[in-house]
Amino acid sequence: MKAAYTPLKTIARSCAALLTAGVLSSNAFAQDVAATVPTSFTGTYDLTYANAQTGSPITNGTAVSVVIAPGGLLCIGGYTLTDPVTRNGNAHEAIWKESTLNIEIALSSLVNGFNEINVGSTSGTWYGQLQGSKTSTATTGCAATPAPDMTKINELFAKAQEKYSQFFPASANAVNQTLDGYIYRAYPGGIYLAINNGDVYVMGGTFGNQPTKQGSLEAILTELTGTQVDIPTIPEGDYKLVVTGTIATSVAGISVNTAFPAVTIDKIGAPDSSDIDGIRDAVKESLKDINFVGTIDVSEITSTSSDFSFKIAFKGSVTSSGVTSTSDYLLIYNYTKL
Repeated sequence: MKAAYTPLKTIARSCAALLTAGVLSSNAFAQDVAATVPTSFTGTYDLTYANAQTGSPITNGTAVSVVIAPGGLLCIGGYTLTDPVTRNGNAHEAIWKESTLNIEIALSSLVNGFNEINVGSTSGTWYGQLQGSKTSTATTGCAATPAPDMTKINELFAKAQEKYSQFFPASANAVNQTLDGYIYRAYPGGIYLAINNGDVYVMGGTFGNQPTKQGSLEAILTELTGTQVDIPTIPEGDYKLVVTGTIATSVAGISVNTAFPAVTIDKIGAPDSSDIDGIRDAVKESLKDINFVGTIDVSEITSTSSDFSFKIAFKGSVTSSGVTSTSDYLLIYNYTKL
C-alpha cells in the first residue's frame, strides 16, 4: 500500500509486481513433495529480470532483491513464502506457493547451486527469469510470519464496500493486491483500504495522504458485521467479575447445549474502555484455558455507577484427555465495583 503514494525503490515495485501477477504453478496432476533447500543457499540475492515474454508483468532489467532464510523461507517484496516443494520428481527446483494469491516461484538448482528463479503464471505460461547472484549471507528481516486470514480479509473488503460504498465502491477493479506487506484494494479518487500485520489502514481522499490505522482486523470486522456498541466510561478500580452464559459444543459431529459453568473472580481490574479491544483482552484474560478461534463479538454494554456488563460471543476449543471440542460461547460478563 505504501508504494501507492510514495516513491519506492525499484526493488519494492518489482517484487510487488511479481507477487500480484502470479508466478510459476503446477497443473492439476502435479506431484509435490516437501523440498529441503541446502544451507548453502541462505543469504541475500540481488537479481535482475530477464527473458521477459509477451504478457510478462515485469520488464527486462528490473532489479529485485530476494532473501533465502533457514527453514525453507523465501522473502520477496516484503512477503514471506514458506514450505517449498519439489514437483514431479524434479530435484533441481524448489517451488514456493502463496495459495491465497495463486502465486508460485521456482528456485534452481538445488543440485548444482544457484542458477535462476523462474517466473510464470498459474496457467503454466512462462514469463521470464530472475538472474544474478548471492551478495551476502545476511537474512535480516526474513522470518516466518503468520499467514494472513484471507477469509476475514475478504469479509472486511466486502462489508466495507457494502456499508461505506461512498468511499469503497464495489467494482471489477476493486481486487486484492499486495505490496510491501500490505494486502489492499484501490478505489476511485486514490482511496485505499488495506490490511498489514492484522491491522486495518485507510489512505487517500478525505483520509489523507498517509496510511491511517483504524484498528485491528478483528475489531473493525466486529464493527462492520455486528451490533454497533457505545462503550461507556468505566471507572477505574477493582471489581468482582461473574461470567455466566451458554455453550453449544460439537464433539465428533454431535452438538450439545449446556450452561456455562459460572466463573467468579473476586478481585480484578476493569477492562480498558478506550476501545473494544480492551474488552476482548479482558475476556481472554479471564478464560485462559480456552483457545479462542476467530472474532470475539462484543455487544449490549450497560453501565451504572456501581457495575457494568456486556455480552460476548465467540468460538473456542478446549482439549481434555486428548479430545478437542469446539464450542460456540454466548456469555454475560458482569463487573461489580468493590
